[in-house]
Amino acid sequence: MSVRRKVAVELGVLAVIATVFLLLFPRRSVIVDVGLAAVALVALALSAGYTRRVIWAALPPPVIEKRFQRCLKVTLWITVPTALLFLLIGGFVAYRNGGWLAAAERVFNWRILVAFGCYLPWALMQQTLFQFYLLGRLLALLPEGQPRLAVVLTGISYSLVHLPDVWTTLATAAAGIVWCSLYYRYRLLLPLAFAHAALGSAFYYGVLGRDLAAEWKALLQ
Repeated sequence: MSVRRKVAVELGVLAVIATVFLLLFPRRSVIVDVGLAAVALVALALSAGYTRRVIWAALPPPVIEKRFQRCLKVTLWITVPTALLFLLIGGFVAYRNGGWLAAAERVFNWRILVAFGCYLPWALMQQTLFQFYLLGRLLALLPEGQPRLAVVLTGISYSLVHLPDVWTTLATAAAGIVWCSLYYRYRLLLPLAFAHAALGSAFYYGVLGRDLAAEWKALLQ
C-alpha cells in the first residue's frame, strides 16, 4: 500500500471516530479531553519513527540557519501583542462593569501565571498531535506543492475540537493556522507550546473572564 493511500485510510478512520465522538459528547469534562489526548500521544509515540522516516523525511526540509532563534523571534512578535490585546479587552470589559478595581483584578490576576504553568504541558501535547502527526500526514496526502491547504486544514481541525464554544473555536482557528505555518517552516514545537499556553491563558482570563486555575482546581477536587 502506498504512503498516500495508507494515510488516507488512517485519517479517514480518525475523522469518522472524531466526528461521532464530538456529536455524542459535545460538552465534556476537560479531564476526558486530557485522557484522550494522552492515549493519542502514546499511539503517536509508537509511530514516531515512521512519521519521521517516511512522512516528514519526504517533505522539503525546514529553515536550518539559526532555526530556533528565528522561530522564537517570530513567535514572540505574534504572541506578545496578541496576549496584551486579550488582557486589554478584558480590562476594558471589567472596567465598564466594575471600575478600575475590577479591571486591575482581572488583568493583574496572579493566577494567570499558575494557569500558564499548568497549560504548558497540555499545549505541548496538542501541538505535537496536530503539528507533528496531523500536519505531516495531510502534507503527505495532498498533492505536492500545496502546503498552504494542509496548513489551513490542520488549523481548522484544531479549532473544531473546541466546539460548541464558538468564540474559542474562532480564535483557535486563526491561531492554529499561524502555528501550523510556523511549524512547517521551522519544525519546532516548544516555542509554539509557549505561545499556545500564553495566548490561551490571556484569552480565557482576559476576553472570557474565566479563572482557569480555579476551574482546574475544582475539577481535581
